[in-house]
Amino acid sequence: MNGFWHHIVAYMNRHLGSFETAGWDVVKILVLFAVARLAIRVLSRVGQRLLRLRTRLDERRRGTLGSLFENLVRYTVYFILLLTVLPIFGVHIEALLAGAGVAGLAVAFGAQSLLKDFFNGLFILFEDQYGVGDYVLINGTYGQIRSIGLRITVIKVWTGELVVIPNGQITQVTNYSKENSIAVIDVNVGYLTDAETATAIVQKVMDELKAEQENIVGDVSVLGVQAIQDSNYTIRATAECAPYTHFSIIRLAKQRIHQAFVEQGVDLPMQKVVYMAQEPIGAARPEMERDQPLEEAAQKARGVEQGGKG
Repeated sequence: MNGFWHHIVAYMNRHLGSFETAGWDVVKILVLFAVARLAIRVLSRVGQRLLRLRTRLDERRRGTLGSLFENLVRYTVYFILLLTVLPIFGVHIEALLAGAGVAGLAVAFGAQSLLKDFFNGLFILFEDQYGVGDYVLINGTYGQIRSIGLRITVIKVWTGELVVIPNGQITQVTNYSKENSIAVIDVNVGYLTDAETATAIVQKVMDELKAEQENIVGDVSVLGVQAIQDSNYTIRATAECAPYTHFSIIRLAKQRIHQAFVEQGVDLPMQKVVYMAQEPIGAARPEMERDQPLEEAAQKARGVEQGGKG
């Protein structure tokens, strides 16, 4: 690093009085930078077109490889640009490249985490653990894959934030986009409606959904009573759906089942609270609640008693 700055200072001292030479060098650097940016754009488009010609690749795999190819092109072009610009400042790249082997060992010891990210990224891509557009759960972060590089993976969560995870820190991956998903629908029914009637209604609704929704790609089934609670019982139904479409099917199925329950007069579960009041022992009853015949008999008895004394 000290040698590099020594070359920069020497360059400034050498061309301090010649603004024309320094200006031409700045123009060269700007032109080289513009050419590098243009080369990255052109090579990236060429790579995207070549991937589109591979008909065996699905859109998810094509996007993943396109993102990787773009990263490799960018790193390579910028490295070549650096080697081209350094001689302008009087830096001898031959000596720099000769010392790259020794420096590489030092960098390897100091950048172990970077190398771990790199190699883990290679295994993720070669094993096709996930691709661009997949919905995944990585290290507790759930969202959609936006980009995959050799060093980092970028996930967009459902609230819009982008989460950047180094590939070397990825320990567990759950991919929701590779295989079909199962929609599990649980509905609660009150005890005033028998289970056979409620099950038949749920089965009819699920059959209608299968005929309407193209995201239901497999069988639908009503498993029956799943659980019994204090005030209701639960009926469970399932449907095999296309990858990561089960959430919308669950919401739609519950809406249709609730509508069918209301139309058929099915007892809907609700919380029932019963209050019981008991009078304390020996408490006097209100005047209005006294037994009127007993009061009249007592008055007559007192009148007879007074007459006898007279």
